[in-house]
Amino acid sequence: MEKDIYTVVSVNMHKILEFQAVVLAAGRGSRLPDVGGAVSKCLLPVGPYPVLWYSLNLLEKIGFQEVLVLVLDEDKSNILSALEKCPLKIKYDLIVIPSDEDWGTANSLKHISNRISTDLLVLSGDLITNINLNDVLNVHRKYDAALTTLFFNNGPEEWIELPGPKTKAKPDRDLVCIDKETQRLVFLASASDFEETVTIPRVLVKKYDAISMYSRLLDAHVYVMKHWVLNYLVDSDKFTSVKGELIPHIVKKQLSKSKNSLEKKGTSEKNVDITKDIFDYATESGYESKIREMTAYSDHKLGSKGIFYNDLLRCYAHIPDKNTFGIRVNTLSSFYLSNNKILSKWEELIGSPLSERFHPNSEVKTKQIDESSTVGDKSIISEKTSIKNTFIGANCRVENKVRLTNCILMNNVTIREGCTLQDTVVYTGATVDTGCSLQHCLVGPHHLVASSTSSNHQLHAETTDNMITLG
Repeated sequence: MEKDIYTVVSVNMHKILEFQAVVLAAGRGSRLPDVGGAVSKCLLPVGPYPVLWYSLNLLEKIGFQEVLVLVLDEDKSNILSALEKCPLKIKYDLIVIPSDEDWGTANSLKHISNRISTDLLVLSGDLITNINLNDVLNVHRKYDAALTTLFFNNGPEEWIELPGPKTKAKPDRDLVCIDKETQRLVFLASASDFEETVTIPRVLVKKYDAISMYSRLLDAHVYVMKHWVLNYLVDSDKFTSVKGELIPHIVKKQLSKSKNSLEKKGTSEKNVDITKDIFDYATESGYESKIREMTAYSDHKLGSKGIFYNDLLRCYAHIPDKNTFGIRVNTLSSFYLSNNKILSKWEELIGSPLSERFHPNSEVKTKQIDESSTVGDKSIISEKTSIKNTFIGANCRVENKVRLTNCILMNNVTIREGCTLQDTVVYTGATVDTGCSLQHCLVGPHHLVASSTSSNHQLHAETTDNMITLG
């Protein structure tokens, strides 16, 4: 048994040397309701732990021992405090970015470029999935890719009746084209960029025999990229977003060829040499091209082109089996749905059962609490309560004759006697006074819901309508 353990460790050490892991966790959650206040998206509770824990645990499971985590300056202390209470062995280095700067994800990567010396694995801090990330890394290795991406194909989003005012907001969708034979990611764009007609570059039809177009894939925001891609990102200084700008740019550039020296000319206003293009960064050092000339391997059957169509710049997409669980907690619906599913998926996600649904410092007096509920640190649940599929944060108090069904209670929440809450999210520090009946409601931070309030699909918050974004 000991031999097996040591074998796994040595293999994982090799992976750590090959890739550095970065988790982007500085998002404010622009598609989540502003009614949630200043809570960082990565600290939203999903089951017993904050969202960020799931990304770090995912890396730890495949053997990463260190990870760089990008966070907002103002969130660092709260994130450190939250992670210290979570079971983690991976060493995380929280790197702050200025809270007062409107930085995109590409700016964040440029910020840490001097700390990256290998190929890079970039994860979003809002990802929850049971995938083995080695599957993505192996696609990157197999094709010696410049860029490898991960998409989930779980079919249509599950319909779920959301708390808060009803909204007709539609989720953003990507148009993704993948060559069936080679797994090449050959086209990527936002569906919102097109009105009625989608125009595909003619060269794609000529080059690839069969292309699959998807419009309902979920971009996991997991990107494996060559180190030179980061160098290009820094030197070009023209991208602010990884997903919205850098990735589509690289995918599109696959269809181009490097310009010769006569076609390149000039310097920028700052006298920076701009004769280099992306292909100058994608140069191969060593014997890669010689090896490809000698190999009998081919990634495609038709045509006389060499391996990888002789392309120097190559992007690939990994789409796991439809049974793979993957969700990004970046909207109210995904936040709510992830909490509904998390305990039923726990062993599948984490690899071991959840040992403590109730924190050791909590006081749970009721026997009417089901196996789909969790209770956080120093929370007190009175004896005469009924709790089903509900997640209760730290320092909460639930009084007698309370019924909670499919609810999320964040930290420092008080539910007074005689209340009935169903499909309701109660944010940090809020109080629901005696005798209230709330169904599909949102209660904002530190808000007091007056006693005997009865409401359905309502927002109760210290805010104004124009500050609220629901999605």
